[in-house]
Amino acid sequence: MKLVKENRDQEKNPALTKRLCGILQDLLDILVSLYMLTLMVLLPLYTTETGYRYIGTEKCLFFRSASLTACKVILPLAVVWLLCRLLRRVLSGGREAGKRFILSVTDGFALVYLAAVLCSYLHTSFREQTQWGDALYGALGWYLGLVTQLLFLAVYFMVSRLWQRRNWMMGLWTFALGIVTLMGYLNRFGINPFHMEGASPQYISTIGNINWYCGYIVTVMSLLTYYLWREWGKAGKKRVHMAGLLVLGIGMASLVTQGSSSGIVALLILAGVFYLLSMRDAGKLRLFWAGCMLLSGVCLLTWGIRRIWPQAITYTEGTTELLTGSLLPFFMMGVSLTGWLLVYRSSRAGRFHAGIWSLVGVAAWTAAGTVLTLYFVLLAVNTGHPGSIGVLSKVKALTFDASWGSNRGITWTAGLTCFLDQNALGKMVGVGPDAMAMYIHSGVNPALKQMVEEYFGRLMLTNAHNEWLTVLINEGLLGAVGYIGLMLTAICRFLKAGREDALAGAAGMGILAYTVNNLFSFQQVMSTSAVFLLLGIGEACLRSHEKDSRDG
Repeated sequence: MKLVKENRDQEKNPALTKRLCGILQDLLDILVSLYMLTLMVLLPLYTTETGYRYIGTEKCLFFRSASLTACKVILPLAVVWLLCRLLRRVLSGGREAGKRFILSVTDGFALVYLAAVLCSYLHTSFREQTQWGDALYGALGWYLGLVTQLLFLAVYFMVSRLWQRRNWMMGLWTFALGIVTLMGYLNRFGINPFHMEGASPQYISTIGNINWYCGYIVTVMSLLTYYLWREWGKAGKKRVHMAGLLVLGIGMASLVTQGSSSGIVALLILAGVFYLLSMRDAGKLRLFWAGCMLLSGVCLLTWGIRRIWPQAITYTEGTTELLTGSLLPFFMMGVSLTGWLLVYRSSRAGRFHAGIWSLVGVAAWTAAGTVLTLYFVLLAVNTGHPGSIGVLSKVKALTFDASWGSNRGITWTAGLTCFLDQNALGKMVGVGPDAMAMYIHSGVNPALKQMVEEYFGRLMLTNAHNEWLTVLINEGLLGAVGYIGLMLTAICRFLKAGREDALAGAAGMGILAYTVNNLFSFQQVMSTSAVFLLLGIGEACLRSHEKDSRDG
């Protein structure tokens, strides 16, 4: 009788712990989902009565406050949930193991980056508050120090482990993107619905500086574009997809007028990637050319608006003029329409030849690579030996100096100097989280400080305008390996999974867009919080597939 009673108790205890684990898991999922919606919807739209004057700082502080609050609630519950799962495993004698604790290659690089951030902080000379900030919170007004980096990683691990997939949340993210980009497009024509204080051409929508805006919309728009491309035409989703297409059109119109060239570079590279993913499938290739027609159409619309109201646009630069002020969009529309018709007619007639379209794609990428290589060869030759390439020597873009690439010349030079200044340990772990500005302006290297201050005056140079270089400076070689590995493994794994799971592939495309844009730009809480969300979403999708395959 005693043995029977013990067996019954053993049966009840695992059932009770299983139920408790389920309750905790559902509660954690709800809390993480609410936090995700805060980053997806509230953070992009968040402004205060000061308008644009301190909007960057206010976004940073809002992100930090919301994230710390979420961590204070979620992390203790997550610990209880893990202990409950461990107890369940013990009580069941290992028969009910539940999900296994598996680390992916992306997790591994995330942990390397985590170790690098911590080591960088322990090694830095800027843990105490200075007039430029400190490594704990980061440069004054920028605040991408240790705390923010840890919160970015917390976003990744919380979403990838605790979020139970809800596709409708992507709809709310799209809605927020629509509001942000519509306001951005209207701003470019002098229309300011929210009457933001301190408005100027350098600030746009509810995001702020055009570089912040560009990085954010490129990242989230690429998520939306891939999702529509993969899911278009599925039964029961026509209205949802049409709404997404409308937001995408508004986003494209805003992207070509926002004023940051890095976004246009990212757009061109992403178009090439979409072509490679589409070229062997007639249906997907038609969608690719339809997307090109949409882009051409919004360029033509803007071209027409500028012809009717020539003085309406408030800010332009080279790429904006090319895409909305020249005859290029007419050529783009002609090529796009021709491509769509050729694919449509050949597929209807049963004569679609994937090999021909693949050859076109390979030829285009080869040509682009050749042109790019030739450009860098000419740049190197003309910079080293001015005047040696004849009449081309007068082209400013073919001389690498301080102003090259919208001042990337001096920011990259300053950043590389910061890294080379360090000893072996400094090169390994960096100058400290978000400490580049502190290092430069502290005068450790007087020549470097003088060079930067002569060019930028009283402005702080907080980053090198190249994310990977900035990570190398701040978190060293260890941080660069961790961060670059985190991004590249996620892109490859998520895009591969995108063949079966549109959301995983969309996350991969958003991360790719962010990475390409940030080769010429920098971390900031809008786009970087978005990309860590995408990292978590993509990893959650892959983990759910692994669980389904194990259960099956």
